[in-house]
Amino acid sequence: MNNALFVLLFIWCSTCTAQNTDAPPDAPDTPKSEASSEALPELEDLLHQQLRHLPTNTEISAASRVTRSSSDSMAVTHVINDKDIKQFNLRSVADILAQFVGITTREDSSFTYIGARGIGRPGDFNSRFLFLLDGTRINESLLDAGLVGHEFFVDVELIERVEYTPGASAALYGNNALLGVINIVTKTSSKLRGINTSVSIANNNAKHARITGGMRADSGSDSWLSLSQTKLDNIQYPLVNIPPHLARWQHLNEEKSTRLMFNHQHGALKIQAAGSKRKRHYPDLFAFDPNIPPLNAEVDNEAYLVSVAYDDRISDDIELYLHASTHGNDFTRRLPVVLQNGELSHEQRLNSGRWSNFDSRLIFLGLSDHEFMLGFDYQRDHRQKFMAQYLIPEPIKRKFLGDESRYGLYIQDLWRLSDKLQLQWALRYDDSDSSTARWSPSYTVKYNWSPQHKLLLRHSRAFKVANFLEHFTNTSFGFPTPENESTHYNEISLLQNWSPSLSTFVIAYQATVENLISQALIAPIYANTIPLKSKGLEIGVDKRWQNGISLVASTAFQKSEFSGGIKVANSPQFIGQLRFSAPIGSSGVLFSMNSHVVSERRVLFKTLPSFASHDVNISWQPWDNASIALGVRNITDKEIVEIVDDSLIPYVQQRRQVHLSINWSWGQ
Repeated sequence: MNNALFVLLFIWCSTCTAQNTDAPPDAPDTPKSEASSEALPELEDLLHQQLRHLPTNTEISAASRVTRSSSDSMAVTHVINDKDIKQFNLRSVADILAQFVGITTREDSSFTYIGARGIGRPGDFNSRFLFLLDGTRINESLLDAGLVGHEFFVDVELIERVEYTPGASAALYGNNALLGVINIVTKTSSKLRGINTSVSIANNNAKHARITGGMRADSGSDSWLSLSQTKLDNIQYPLVNIPPHLARWQHLNEEKSTRLMFNHQHGALKIQAAGSKRKRHYPDLFAFDPNIPPLNAEVDNEAYLVSVAYDDRISDDIELYLHASTHGNDFTRRLPVVLQNGELSHEQRLNSGRWSNFDSRLIFLGLSDHEFMLGFDYQRDHRQKFMAQYLIPEPIKRKFLGDESRYGLYIQDLWRLSDKLQLQWALRYDDSDSSTARWSPSYTVKYNWSPQHKLLLRHSRAFKVANFLEHFTNTSFGFPTPENESTHYNEISLLQNWSPSLSTFVIAYQATVENLISQALIAPIYANTIPLKSKGLEIGVDKRWQNGISLVASTAFQKSEFSGGIKVANSPQFIGQLRFSAPIGSSGVLFSMNSHVVSERRVLFKTLPSFASHDVNISWQPWDNASIALGVRNITDKEIVEIVDDSLIPYVQQRRQVHLSINWSWGQ
């Protein structure tokens, strides 16, 4: 039923094209003399135009590593901007990613997992996506994990936009860019000038506060500093049918996360520093005495990064980019254990990584109709440490240490064959201490039969090498390291702007994945699977109306299976998404609704039911420097169950949540 509603929605939106009355920007019926004699529009008219017109020439960089307008991009890139984040009251990076076509999210209250294009296997720590923060690679170095929950560096209110380029992108980025590239772009002081604060509370005892100070100096330098904290008390157990004697200790389930970030830019130089600290306490669910408070397990996660970048045109024909960064990430889990002699001890697991990145690129514009790019990436893993200490059934301590270097060299040429036809090719060579060398090519053809309509044909490859945990787990048990994953990816895309207020996209893709790395079922090691094939169709529409109403909807039909027709775990065949907003009167009140529909998924012998989830939000801006938002997540209180790891334990996702947020600023 939900699938049919989304299909009908697209058919209805398509019929709007023939009935649309908005005049295109270059309407021939308007004489030049008449247009030139018109008075400049009032500010109120410009703001109203923003409500009813789609954003044009949005800056994006995820697709090509350099900032280009969306109309010039050689790959499909979806964008969620700061207005969307505020309008739909998105509270985490995971919330933002869930708005993109074909992406699903799930969590176990400790980690948030994402999947796309039919691949979201249990136990995958988002390592098949490449994550960037303002162009800086931020996948951690032990699991290649992408952190998108409360442990992420950046408060969502500091985000200017999030870019998602789906598909294989190793020809420019190397390792991990199998399912797509996600670039999180932060704001400048133009939007954070002065003092800006926000607070929010929710009915589940979740509290959040942030304070940000920004300034632009007379010299042109741009700086801001932000501190935020999130506190969760009395977190609901994410399990089905919690026994009453355990539910009574739910108030011991709590979490606190703190984020600090600094950003400074002066001319071509940009300096960034960020850190996050997350502490989680939860009761030991193996405590069966109802009269004794259970012991608390602990999870600590600390991460930081410091980066320096220089980006400038050093001559009429040459642009230079230099970047260096250093990173750290520590994850500790401590589980209480009462020994036979009555003493209290802890089983402990520690993941600790320290690494540095250096990358550079030159863009040469001296050849007619060509944009030539040459780049080099280097990552040095200074510390790779995994330690596990077990006490039951007998004391065992495992410790793995490592360090390695990885580097990549890439070349790209954008050839403008004519005003309508462009060809882009790229080739990258990667090597590392612990893996074999790899070549990754990419080819893209773009044909614009009009400025508003373009067709993209794309072929690319991508790879993923075994991460530190996979490598040393197999080594410790005497098994060889899994071979590199490889992906052959093909895509055809049709992007059309029918008018200033209506756009659509259609994407068909096919991918073959060989040597997918997966945890074995019969042994605690990692192995390569048989080949996997994935194919799908993604359709989207973005429509604005004169009165400020907007509608963004997408559907993803996908099928992923191993050779022989074996289904891929956690792979829904249909995902539907809808975002709707409408102003209420002229009082600055905006109503928004966000809906997700996901078909059933299968994990081994378990079938997870399909679901539809709906969020609503009402925002009000009573003054220029203040806004208030009241929202309800999962308004129908739907019980959504997901399996996130190979334990096959079903985890209940977020139930109904009511939250209120207030934002105000001074000195802007």
